[in-house]
Amino acid sequence: MPSSLVAGNSILAIDVGAANTRAVLFDVIEGEYRFVASGVAPSTAEAPFKDVSEGARNAIETLQKILGKTLLDSSRALLIPSQANGSGVDALVVTLSAGPAIKTVVVGLLKDVSLESARRLTESTYARIVDTIGLSDPRKPDQQIDGILRHRPDLFIIAGGTDGGASRSIQKLLEPIGLASFLMPQEKRPAVLFAGNEKMEEEIKTLVGSLAASLHFSPNIRPSLDTEDIDPAERELARMVVNIRKRQLKGVDSLDLWSGGHILPTAYATGRMVRFLSKVYGSQKGLLSVDLGASASVIAAGFRNKSVLKVFPQFGIGENLTGLLNYTTLEDILRWSSLDIPSGVLRDYLHHKSLYPATVAATKEDLIIAQAVAREALYLAMQSARHDFPQNAARIKPALTPLFEPILAGGGALNDASRPGQGLLLLPGHGPNPWASPPSSSTRTTSCRSSVRRLRRITSCRCRCLNPARFSALARLFRLWSPPAMGLPSCAPG
Repeated sequence: MPSSLVAGNSILAIDVGAANTRAVLFDVIEGEYRFVASGVAPSTAEAPFKDVSEGARNAIETLQKILGKTLLDSSRALLIPSQANGSGVDALVVTLSAGPAIKTVVVGLLKDVSLESARRLTESTYARIVDTIGLSDPRKPDQQIDGILRHRPDLFIIAGGTDGGASRSIQKLLEPIGLASFLMPQEKRPAVLFAGNEKMEEEIKTLVGSLAASLHFSPNIRPSLDTEDIDPAERELARMVVNIRKRQLKGVDSLDLWSGGHILPTAYATGRMVRFLSKVYGSQKGLLSVDLGASASVIAAGFRNKSVLKVFPQFGIGENLTGLLNYTTLEDILRWSSLDIPSGVLRDYLHHKSLYPATVAATKEDLIIAQAVAREALYLAMQSARHDFPQNAARIKPALTPLFEPILAGGGALNDASRPGQGLLLLPGHGPNPWASPPSSSTRTTSCRSSVRRLRRITSCRCRCLNPARFSALARLFRLWSPPAMGLPSCAPG
């Protein structure tokens, strides 16, 4: 353990993923907050443990061995605050991405207005839209109720109505929601987030308040027809996701108790980090973070005055991997491979990886297959996310992906390769772009750093924990782009 560590400033961050759990220590060294070390252990959300806190303890024990410092007591409880003998830590923050996709029913008035905003809000967390209810829904109320009961959602997100606007249409849409919730067992009833007309708060409490597992309100995500603001709703949704995970995953309560309530969804923490860094850089270009995790692929982009956070559980490279074939084909995945691999081998790999998401490549062929799958997942995620990038973002051409500098890479497929340079595989997958800025070092700790920033409100601590100078660039790449002369055959740029 470095002798320059200052007592009373150590912060432990735990990132609970679907495949791995990481424990990361930050401390004050020579007057500045620094990343000290990290420990990794397999996550334990699934059988036989089914307790995420067990994986957290295992990761902390690995960190203890690296540091030569005691962090857990004899009963494997975290020592907090730090002790006089130097053991323990002063604070704990937790980020969480483990758990199944949260089944969500989206409710709104107009398809291209409130329902579209509700969709964007849903895609900012680990959720999957299982049903949509709006004014244009051709189904009768009893059919809507049957659909809700069949899907058994975990969450309702309700939007619609401009501030001070009409409320009767929203009331009509809430009737099947209330009846369906009433018919569910009390312990299985979904939570409700209302992000519509703020004048309807009391009516919403009357209609669904007693029938929901919990009822939450956020500022209107569509206060007027031409204005969208989902940032406040994202904060409320992040709190709801943590509460839902407490119901779904054993051990989240323990981590929440250890951290004093400082627990965030990993994607939301990453989005906060990207928003902060994009303002620090102040560049005309955007800042991009890609995290190819076992539970989801997360795309977070910052454009100084606007941030975009997209979470795609369907493109996760863990348990959901076989579902990737619903959005692509084996042939499209194999186009990224440098070896001639039979489609049957790839299919077997997808099924095996979905059963054992924590496995790592043991042969060159396995590594190439894993990277091909990661590239296709990244390509699909970027193609889905780019529709929500601002139109005024800096681009070489309107049809191309916006310019990003830097690009932060995360997830086992990008970080756990045998050589750091293999992280550059994200460049072909992140979309057509004639100029690519340097992908930077792992985002494995950046979401944790965002949680540290949430815990410590002191500006100097924020900047030191998220200092852009700490990121090491893997490479700077240029791609020549030149239109052919008249009369000459054109060729694809590359």
